[in-house]
Amino acid sequence: MRSFSRVGLSAVTASAMGVATFPIVIFSVLAATFISEFELSRLQMGMLITAVAIVAGGLSPTLGRVTDRLGGVKSMTGVLGLGAIAILAISLAPSYWWLVAAGLVAGIPNGWANPATNTLIVDNVESGSRGIVTGVKQSGVQLGTFLGGLLLPVLTVAWGWRGAVLGFLIAPAGGLIGMIGRRDVIHEGAEVDSGPSAVPTSVKWTALYGALAGLATSAAIGFLPLFAEEDQLWGSTQAGWLIAGLGLVGLVGRIVWPRISERSLGHGLTLLILAIESAVAAVLLALAARGALPSWVLIVAAILFGAGVVAWNAVGMLAVMDFSPHHLVGRSTGIVLLGFLLGLAVGAPIMGLSVDLLESYAPGWFGVSVVLLAAAFVARKVGRSSVVAVS
Repeated sequence: MRSFSRVGLSAVTASAMGVATFPIVIFSVLAATFISEFELSRLQMGMLITAVAIVAGGLSPTLGRVTDRLGGVKSMTGVLGLGAIAILAISLAPSYWWLVAAGLVAGIPNGWANPATNTLIVDNVESGSRGIVTGVKQSGVQLGTFLGGLLLPVLTVAWGWRGAVLGFLIAPAGGLIGMIGRRDVIHEGAEVDSGPSAVPTSVKWTALYGALAGLATSAAIGFLPLFAEEDQLWGSTQAGWLIAGLGLVGLVGRIVWPRISERSLGHGLTLLILAIESAVAAVLLALAARGALPSWVLIVAAILFGAGVVAWNAVGMLAVMDFSPHHLVGRSTGIVLLGFLLGLAVGAPIMGLSVDLLESYAPGWFGVSVVLLAAAFVARKVGRSSVVAVS
């Protein structure tokens, strides 16, 4: 049996997070391509993200309990394998409904990745030292966003969009190689149902924050590139770079913010700051849509989103690990993820419907700013109800 080094643990968990969420990146970056090829409305495009989020959200509490029983290693292997299947299915899609089916399959690893990776970290890293590892593993999502935004448009020109998507199968393959020879230490033969069964109040507030953050994130990641192309008249490559920049900033944010949260600010205050940053970004986009600000403010907004609410998950997952007893980490993660994914499920289609009906992006972006201000209020509750669990 091979044990995990900090570097190895960070790498394999980051890989799993990136793979599990990459189908959403594909739907975002290639939105204009899919709309053209399959003759879709913006609402239909948003529903692809909804397909992922509905399955992920609906199954996440169950997958959390499954993870508590199976352990991190077996669960991680499942996440990587199913993620590879979802990416392959998207690349083979002959129709819109095939894409929907691929999105439904993608929802399983999406809902499983956080419980699996959190459990693996709790098994291998002591409390008080998990900030960097958690940040790096959550940055796998942003690394996938960055690479997808940067490479998918370029590879689509060279190989076609199907070949471009297939090329990213290298990520789950690498993760599965990293899991060879690993075994769960704590969970095998252990009783995981001992101890209190109630999920801490702080976890429930974090789940509500996650729902609001998910709604805003879904709208931002799902429609920022399309907004740049349709409303601000950017080229597809430049719009892809915009989401790549958001992903790169988010990658750094997901590493830095958990460390700050763990060492100084605390989880509640950190989440509040992330929400306020992103509310400002949404207002900038709304003003750009109204023609009140120049197009270059999209770059500023992407940076603020990346450094803000896009990085919330790293702090939120660290809070779950800190506030939950060991035997409830998977279940608590599932509940927070359920909140996040419910928000993720409705954000993109509501934004798409708003644009279709009102023929403007401005109302949708203003709505996102209101949602984020509500998240800032909820973050204050997270801080007041937080009690660190002794695992």
